Amino acid sequence: MTDEITSTELADKIARGEKVTVVDVRPDAEWRIEGPSVDFIHMPAARIAAEASALVQRLHGPVAVVCERGMTARRVADALRDAGADTSVLANGMRGWIGTLRAYPVNIGIPDTLVTQVQRRGRGCLSYVVVVGDEALVVDPAPDAAFYVALAERAGARVTQVFDTHIHADHLSGARALADLTGAEVRLPAASLERGVAYADRVRPVADGEVLLEGPHAIRAVALPGHTTDMTGLMIGERALIAGDSLFADGIARPDLQRGDREGALMMARVLHATLRERVLGRPDDVVLLPCHVHPGVRPAAIAPTLAEVRAAVPELSIEDPDRFAETLTAAMPPRPQNFEEIIAANSGTREPDPELEGGGNSCAAR
Repeated sequence: MTDEITSTELADKIARGEKVTVVDVRPDAEWRIEGPSVDFIHMPAARIAAEASALVQRLHGPVAVVCERGMTARRVADALRDAGADTSVLANGMRGWIGTLRAYPVNIGIPDTLVTQVQRRGRGCLSYVVVVGDEALVVDPAPDAAFYVALAERAGARVTQVFDTHIHADHLSGARALADLTGAEVRLPAASLERGVAYADRVRPVADGEVLLEGPHAIRAVALPGHTTDMTGLMIGERALIAGDSLFADGIARPDLQRGDREGALMMARVLHATLRERVLGRPDDVVLLPCHVHPGVRPAAIAPTLAEVRAAVPELSIEDPDRFAETLTAAMPPRPQNFEEIIAANSGTREPDPELEGGGNSCAAR
């Protein structure tokens, strides 16, 4: 019988640059396993079973066969193995892949502040554990609460605050689960409560400019509206900005997930233009941008460009006119994240956070 490979094992191989061929047998492969060393083949299971010998001639190196939950892939992998391929099955399929987390240290040049970026490769989500002394602040956690507890413990800290930068529309928040596990405070921007949060009684709201962690390099909230009305980042001293879903390493947030009609999106885009110019781009070139999204895929290190690098990578940031910026940003946005309205409801506490809501492509960027 064909061996299994776990999501973590596969991701580690890709991160090390090892060549892997991913054979995806799902009907729809809009969201997929990506990485610089990945060769990707999308083909229906029935066709592979019928053409296994011919397909093996196209395969090079280890092969991971992928389906939704790891069941259909097994018979396909067996057929490829029998035809001579070095084949394994991705355990738990893509449902397992999208839950896999990997941590990378981020050097922001502050010796008494430890920053770890947690990459959720299958969704393109980035979260953070910031440790000052024996306290850990977790930002935009994924649902796997235990992962963050372990990271904090390895740094000699305990999780005392869990902060969501806004009410997410593309992935389920793990903030309440992490708070339940650790006893930490749930922190949300004050503007999130204005959008309607069913669990407001357990939230300590965060105001613009508020200090969340004291110290020589205080961690302070920075309102960054535009993607949503409540979008709020965190400035770590004067060295790094956790920007949430406002600005990314190579793109700008989409403005249509809260007020999604055309006029609403244009209005929010103009707000985002003012936010970026007045609250982000005026900071020094060497400030490190820590985004909370990246294109899905495996990377070998943290995503942590300087603002100078982001300015060079994102041409829309040079547009001075807010109306032209808004028109440019909204001209050709990708499809909205699947189930985004239901995910907003789950993260607002008005419906159960069903993991099945996280599916399909995921894009919080305008491009």
